[in-house]
Amino acid sequence: MNANVEVYTMMYGKEKKKSRDWQTMLFKVIMLAPAVAFLAVFMYYPIEETFRLSMTRSTGLGPTVYIGFQNYIRLFQTEEFLIGLKNAILWAFWSVVIQIPIAFFIAFSLSVYKNKITKPLRVIYYLANVLPSAITAMLGRFVFAPRHGIISSLANKFNWEWLARIDFLGNPDLAFWSIFAVATWAYSGFYIVYLMANIEQIPKDVQEAAQLDGATPWQYARHIVIPMTSYALRIVSILCIVGSMKLFDLPWLMTTGGPGYATSTLGIVLYKYGFVNWQYGRAAAVGVVIFLLSLVFTILQFSLQRKDSDAL
Repeated sequence: MNANVEVYTMMYGKEKKKSRDWQTMLFKVIMLAPAVAFLAVFMYYPIEETFRLSMTRSTGLGPTVYIGFQNYIRLFQTEEFLIGLKNAILWAFWSVVIQIPIAFFIAFSLSVYKNKITKPLRVIYYLANVLPSAITAMLGRFVFAPRHGIISSLANKFNWEWLARIDFLGNPDLAFWSIFAVATWAYSGFYIVYLMANIEQIPKDVQEAAQLDGATPWQYARHIVIPMTSYALRIVSILCIVGSMKLFDLPWLMTTGGPGYATSTLGIVLYKYGFVNWQYGRAAAVGVVIFLLSLVFTILQFSLQRKDSDAL
């Protein structure tokens, strides 16, 4: 009889455990359902629909015609797309090489050397990031205007006629770098604030120990701050790269992609195909290229981070 009671207890316990597991799973499903539905409707479905549309010839008014990979083939035979792709890759590279070191240097300086003007400087650096892109572009055009711009006026004041004659936004060799300079000023503020937040999370006893050991600011930054903020630096790098792939506002508002295609980007190419030429299929193909490039660079960044953490 005792054996029967033990068997019954074990069976009852198993049934009760299974019941509890089903209740837990049901609770998880109910809690996750809204988020999954939101992602499905506003993220996964648009991505799938963009892939499908990129395989068609569509103007948005008439019927769509399936043409396979013809849109992609024609894209890579188009000069404007190839220049836009090159500019996007160059912009991503120089953003990581120039903008992030500048942002890290300023963030490190403001975090380590604190004084009365530290907080006002934070506001000043971040202010450019708050301004709308249209205002930033207008300021950039005002700075680089060939006759009455700030640079031209200062050049005339100091009798630097060679500098006053330069058309920064009209010269194909200088337009890209002129817009990049404005973007560095406009976008670095966010990187500075983000990196400062991570640098200031480093325990104070670590900084004090480095000072007691006689570490210079460069040694402290190289051997302590950079390794302890490596994840934040990679996040900023990903934001730089993804932002470069879909860049549109500043080049369009300052030069509309000109002169010629000198400052054209993938975002400008997508806009022209979709909203100027009414070629929705080809515009969707450009969007797919932007998505795939951003995905590849993001995966590459995280894979490199995983390798570095495994090496440690």
